[in-house]
Amino acid sequence: MGVTGRLVCVVINQMDNPVYWIHKWTQTTISTDDKIVIDDAHNTIVNGWPKYQVERTYSGERIIYTIIVNRLEPRDAGLYTCQILVRGSNEHPSKDGEMVVLIPPAVIMSVTSNTISVEENDKVNLTCGASGYPTPNITWVRVNGGLLPNEELRHQGTFYSIDPVQKEDRGVYRCLADNNVRPPAVHDATLTVIFRPTARAVQSSYGQAENRMFDITIECRIAGWPEPDLQWYKVLSGGSLSPINNDDKHTINILLNHANILDPNERWFQMVIRSVQANDFGDYVCKGCNDLGCGEGVVNLFATSECQGPNCPPEQDVPSKSPTSALSFSILLLISVLFIIN
Repeated sequence: MGVTGRLVCVVINQMDNPVYWIHKWTQTTISTDDKIVIDDAHNTIVNGWPKYQVERTYSGERIIYTIIVNRLEPRDAGLYTCQILVRGSNEHPSKDGEMVVLIPPAVIMSVTSNTISVEENDKVNLTCGASGYPTPNITWVRVNGGLLPNEELRHQGTFYSIDPVQKEDRGVYRCLADNNVRPPAVHDATLTVIFRPTARAVQSSYGQAENRMFDITIECRIAGWPEPDLQWYKVLSGGSLSPINNDDKHTINILLNHANILDPNERWFQMVIRSVQANDFGDYVCKGCNDLGCGEGVVNLFATSECQGPNCPPEQDVPSKSPTSALSFSILLLISVLFIIN
């Protein structure tokens, strides 16, 4: 598409009979002999070049008529008829030639999935429609590079079905349309799965020294859709839960992305406990809840003898006496003793 196409017609014994080039599908007469006869509205000039040109050349008894179509468009594709209008006869010899216009793929948005939301264990059909010539091949892959739910790396076809849908299937699915005409077309469809929250501790336990002004950060990963409400709790004696909010002692953070390891609809949920004291030790619960229920993870904080974590102060090195210093001291002492005896 956008380049120049040519079709050649070789005529013998033309005499005074005219030769026509006709676009067969639209029955539009483009040229007579070496003259363009189509109206100017269909023969627009761009950068000095008309849409249609016709060339007449000679090779012995043969006359060669070449129809030239510039700036090829999809509507230029199809059969073109080279016809000799024999005067005084009902027979008009003709030959057809096909102009093939290679068209790069384009996604047909009206029949293509964009964002789909389904409940866990339901069925979903992802659809990708594309135009182009030749007809594009459709391939489905996961944007994160993982396997498709059916354990395939890629799937060929306009439709991709997932039945039943699991929460692990959520994410972005990419439709690739390719027919070897550059460039290929790409479209991303987002699958959102409605599911009960799940929570898991990044580490099951953390240690820190008490009463030495050291902080500790405990963390969980919580996923769910619709977006869950997140809360930290301290487990009290007897098993009851005491909610924790931001205050001078605690700083709570919700991270939407963390080192590019979070899954869709997953949050990195952390709490900083400042200046750890003896009464801070014990179990903590991270909890996420939405309309479908709750999920929780448990983190234990225990006492250590030394500071733990990346923000601990450097250890102080105790200087030791060198052998040279000790030797100098011994010599001075010996001289002093001798001096007293004398």
